Amino acid sequence: MEQNLSKDVTENLTVAETQELREKYEALKKDMAEIARLLKAEAVGRVSEVGRCTAEWAREHPGATLGIVAGVSASIGFVLGLLVGRRS
Repeated sequence: MEQNLSKDVTENLTVAETQELREKYEALKKDMAEIARLLKAEAVGRVSEVGRCTAEWAREHPGATLGIVAGVSASIGFVLGLLVGRRS
């Protein structure tokens, strides 16, 4: 009889502890979702700001922008040419 009572108490504690852990998990999950939402909003805002600054700089410096685009394009073409040349 004593063992049954002890087993019942242990099972009840385990169920209560399990429920408490589930509640803590759900609260933590909500907190993490909120943090992720805030971080995403902050990242989107910063990326938008960088895009606006870049566009503004490109409008103010069209010659430099053209030079950068030409240099990047030439570099990509060079690398692609090396890769294609190796396969032939």
